[in-house]
Amino acid sequence: MISRKLLIVKVLSIILFSMIFSKGEISGVSYFDYTYDFTEDAINDEGFSLTRVYLAYKNDISDDVSFKFQSDIDYNNSPVNLYLKKAQLDWKSPVGKIMLGMQGMNMFDVTEKTWGFRFIEKSPMDKHKFSSSADMGIGYSGKFDNLSYNALVTNGSGYKKQENDAYKKMSFQLVYGEKKLVKKDGFNIGTSVSIEPYTGSDNSEENKIVMSFFGGYAGNGLRLGGEFDMHTDSFENQTEQIAAFYASYKVMDNLEGLLYVDMYDPNIDVTKDSETYLITGINYYPTKGLIITPNIRMTSFEDGSDSETMFKMNFRFKF
Repeated sequence: MISRKLLIVKVLSIILFSMIFSKGEISGVSYFDYTYDFTEDAINDEGFSLTRVYLAYKNDISDDVSFKFQSDIDYNNSPVNLYLKKAQLDWKSPVGKIMLGMQGMNMFDVTEKTWGFRFIEKSPMDKHKFSSSADMGIGYSGKFDNLSYNALVTNGSGYKKQENDAYKKMSFQLVYGEKKLVKKDGFNIGTSVSIEPYTGSDNSEENKIVMSFFGGYAGNGLRLGGEFDMHTDSFENQTEQIAAFYASYKVMDNLEGLLYVDMYDPNIDVTKDSETYLITGINYYPTKGLIITPNIRMTSFEDGSDSETMFKMNFRFKF
């Protein structure tokens, strides 16, 4: 039986071969950083790292059908992991767009575009693993005036794991306004919900439910957004929640200030267990395709534990 990693390598080889002999669009992005941890007794308190590399290929088969492949090389683990993050076919049908295959999820894709700087930090729901960013399944999306809607039925295991049960994850999204504030001015307000059934350790039928409410604005060089997210596990009888805010402002064409605040409570029924994570920094755009971001990160704890502080210099290379 062929291993999953070998299968991905073979698929990516086919993709690269197709790229060379086709007229599609090739793109890539990599994340590189330097970290200095000011926290007392910190382990690995200083160093350079290459954290992520993405390679993508898009092509239009016809006016109504297009596809996209994207690989994800994760350097955060040892050994380095290689994943196929997207293998997605989009069909503009008479009743709306239908998406097939390994595709991006609809739980935090809008807030991720409002924050806009994944190379610095993941969006809050992604950071706290409320949902995978991609999964295998089928989806449907459409738009009525300024209202966008999206529904997905997926395995629920994400793009890094094989399907491990007979249940399917259902997720829904409604957004009013501009979805990609990182590219266009405007505003949005919306909600996303997912329900994932599973069997508890006592063979009971349980559910994991995620709900998110979010909004954002972009205009005159300012972009800001906020969200409130809840993740409930019926078997554990536990709810975790996030309240987050992020903003950026272009002082000059090549200089931009940013702020990210993530307040996370792992169990709303337990007192003094929450933490607040803050990032403040400056984006410098020296040339096309490159962003350099010196930033300070601080984590404080409600239980009175010593706070953690670190300095990072993030780099994003894109082509």
